[in-house]
Amino acid sequence: MVSSCPDTLIENSIRSATIELCEKAKVYQVELDPITAIANLFEYDLEPPSSTVVHEILWATYDGKDLEPITSALLEQRLPQWRQAGNQSTPEYFVKQSQGVFYLAPVPNETKASAVLIRAILKPTHTSTSCSNDVMDDYRDTIINGALLRLLRLPGREWTDYAGAGVYSALFNEGLVEAEKRGRQTETRVTRKVAYGGLGKNYRLTRTKYSRG
Repeated sequence: MVSSCPDTLIENSIRSATIELCEKAKVYQVELDPITAIANLFEYDLEPPSSTVVHEILWATYDGKDLEPITSALLEQRLPQWRQAGNQSTPEYFVKQSQGVFYLAPVPNETKASAVLIRAILKPTHTSTSCSNDVMDDYRDTIINGALLRLLRLPGREWTDYAGAGVYSALFNEGLVEAEKRGRQTETRVTRKVAYGGLGKNYRLTRTKYSRG
């Protein structure tokens, strides 16, 4: 489909398609390792598997009770001066501050081992070389369609094909819609991995160039 295209460019396109799939369809979901709450500490690291980041927190619990997701601005309205000494209590809220950090509020008033449980939507980093085996296998065709649309729309290449890119763009978007439906229902913890470079080696279209077959 992209004769003479360098392998590194193909792998970059597969990675980008995989990241977009994980962001939009939310198919890569895991429960992170339990986190110990520390007295007087409100900032905690998110620690997803290697070469991934937390795109979104689906839910979080503290000592078995649901924590309410909240923005920093709204938290300041509900709990003014919540960081100050003397306002420690049992956490009721969490704030996803960044891909790697979240806050507990109120600030915990005691140290409690494995108190915080988090289920998160992950995505590969832009330097990753692999993704979960389940994601790469279950959504293989969608990822390949996403990679092809990126490659075929590159200007001035031997394989440039804007019409083909449009076809694969439509197929990729259809795949995202279906993947999102499945992503809402998934409860599988993903641990195995497959490298991007091995994804398309046996991919063949059996009818026409833009066939679904």
